[in-house]
Amino acid sequence: MRSGRRVGEALRYLDAYGSKPEAEPLAEALARFLVGRCESRHAGWRVVRQVVVDSAADAPWERCARRAIPPVAEDLRHLGHEGGRTPLVRAQHVAAQRRAEQIAGHLDQAAILADLGLDQQVVSPERWQTAIRSAVSARSREQVASAVERALRD
Repeated sequence: MRSGRRVGEALRYLDAYGSKPEAEPLAEALARFLVGRCESRHAGWRVVRQVVVDSAADAPWERCARRAIPPVAEDLRHLGHEGGRTPLVRAQHVAAQRRAEQIAGHLDQAAILADLGLDQQVVSPERWQTAIRSAVSARSREQVASAVERALRD
């Protein structure tokens, strides 16, 4: 899976047999691949990461990436139950969202909000995690600000 080969085949297998115990190692291997691939293949993750870097946050990137693998593996095992085949784009987006959730707890909310030009407010860790998670669908800094603002408002 390291070279990106047979990813579609692995997703199809998980769609069909994800609830079986023998699918767990495959789900974990695929999750590890997708979490690592966020850096090069998920534009939304790269924009969120740049916002975090620009805010001067000292985030434990690799540790958070490792912690994202188990929830991504679990998500991959359950995506097939939602009906139909899981496209690679959707699986990659799930990995980016889980990475964002893991990094959210290490960010200074006030610094990020100020850097994005948003009103500073104190929100619960769960709402902050949801806001950062929703930002991975953005393709620009302005869209990150809009997504975070919308998530914090809801």
